[in-house]
Amino acid sequence: MINLKNLDRENWLLCAKLSLDESQKDYVAPNVYSIAESKVEEHFKKTLTENSS
Repeated sequence: MINLKNLDRENWLLCAKLSLDESQKDYVAPNVYSIAESKVEEHFKKTLTENSS
C-alpha cells in the first residue's frame, strides 16, 4: 500500500534518502531533486489536499 503525506521538517530527510532499484534509475530522478523543485518552482507547490479536488 502507498501512503502519501505532505513533506515537513519531520519527514523530508527520510523521503530524500529513499533509493531506487538499479532498473528504475534511468526513468525517475532521485527524490531529493523533486523536493528541491517543490521549494523553488511555483507549479510544484500544491499540497495533497489541493491536488485531490
